[in-house]
Amino acid sequence: VAYLEPLDGAAPPPVPASVPKVNQKNARFAPQFLAIAAGQSVAMPNDDAIYHNVFSYSTPNDFDLGLYPRGESRAKTFQYPRVVRLYCSIHESMNATIFVAPSGYFAVVGAGGSFAIRDVPPGKSRLRTWTRRLPPASQLVEVGPGEPVVTELVVAAEDTR
Repeated sequence: VAYLEPLDGAAPPPVPASVPKVNQKNARFAPQFLAIAAGQSVAMPNDDAIYHNVFSYSTPNDFDLGLYPRGESRAKTFQYPRVVRLYCSIHESMNATIFVAPSGYFAVVGAGGSFAIRDVPPGKSRLRTWTRRLPPASQLVEVGPGEPVVTELVVAAEDTR
């Protein structure tokens, strides 16, 4: 995930009104990875013929939705920017990850490494990354009025020499 943190006191964008889903189907979460903005809710419908219980120990976004059957959906609002790991208390193999970005200025990076964060207002920001297996990277960027910014940010394993 690549995301922006405004540096010049700019107001964050409003929380997206959309409610993404993490479905429970075939005793798996789908998708297994989701990125959202802080303050956004996620629906978690049970599409299986078996009961599930979605929970997380990821503080301060920890929660437990309790057991619920097929056709029922429960939701959770994630207030804090953090990585949230999801589990099912009944099915040990069920797990997923939600990345909660500090604002709506984020993008999931494609397989080739490209991404676009749209509708960013003019100003200075810190571009940051998060990935499960590599250390974070960051750099300063400045967006001008009506100008796209093209930048290259290297995300690589730490040099252990």
